[in-house]
Amino acid sequence: MKRISTLVLVSLFVAAFAFAPAVSAGPVGSLELNLGYAKSSTEVTPNNDAMGGGVGFGASYWKGVSPSVSWGAEVSYDNLGSAEYTDALSSSTTKVSGSVFRVNPAVRYTFGPGVGTSFYAQGGAGWYNVSGKVEDSVIGNVDDSQSKIGFNFGAGVNFPVAPTTKMNVGLNYHTVSTEGESTNYVNFRAGIGFNM
Repeated sequence: MKRISTLVLVSLFVAAFAFAPAVSAGPVGSLELNLGYAKSSTEVTPNNDAMGGGVGFGASYWKGVSPSVSWGAEVSYDNLGSAEYTDALSSSTTKVSGSVFRVNPAVRYTFGPGVGTSFYAQGGAGWYNVSGKVEDSVIGNVDDSQSKIGFNFGAGVNFPVAPTTKMNVGLNYHTVSTEGESTNYVNFRAGIGFNM
């Protein structure tokens, strides 16, 4: 029941961001679609090996509140890949894999005039659903999923490709305090934004 109520709250949060521009009298903002690569830190797995990394994708909406500051909402799925190892004593093989689905509000600060190529820094906090799977040749398979509050910060660069379209590349660091060890990962992404 708790998971359902969390999903309902997240859905309402996303809907509020989606429909707020329709009732706004000012400029609407921009919609960004992105694709990238996510890589976990080493403490995520039992043998302290980083998972191999995987493809991540998502979307975000940004609305300027000043020439330099924008607020937004991000939705993203990040595949952290897998790691496989063999226990030296029992010769059992274990494969660990993980992924993260997140929804979070964020703030972005753009350096410079905002015309042409510009650099930005951003940070956010929100809901992270961290899923993990352990496949062991002796004990079998174990699946786990935890919903936690997580944080992220990063930087990137925007450059115009058309009058109402920008592309961007960026790098973000994410940290989520899951049970046991924290889940920490970075994601590199490239995206395209459309003024609406």
